[in-house]
Amino acid sequence: MAEPDNSPRTVACPPAPDGCGAPAGEPCMSHGGTRVRHNFHRARSVAWNQARIAQSAAVSLIQQAATQRRGMHAKHAVELLEQHGFVAEAALIQRAVKERNGLMSAKQAAALLLEAAEGGEDR
Repeated sequence: MAEPDNSPRTVACPPAPDGCGAPAGEPCMSHGGTRVRHNFHRARSVAWNQARIAQSAAVSLIQQAATQRRGMHAKHAVELLEQHGFVAEAALIQRAVKERNGLMSAKQAAALLLEAAEGGEDR
């Protein structure tokens, strides 16, 4: 059985002028719909990332806090997650911070959680 496509193609492309309006699963088009693009419209990639983040409450929480607080460290993300009851996610980030000798931002921590949630490498 083929693994599901984990790319911007899994969401619909926004309508013009930002995208081409291609439905989910279909490739983006260019030249007024006469040619298939070999990549994706930027707006489709943004929509895909937003959909991925929305699937994980812990990642959403970190992303919201990181946009409000510039230069947020991963240890602050751990504290935030623990306060909101995401103990397992906080432990995962704490281990990664220790492995990296403290060199991890909150955005990197969110990316780590997102990768783990999507079946990526669990550290």
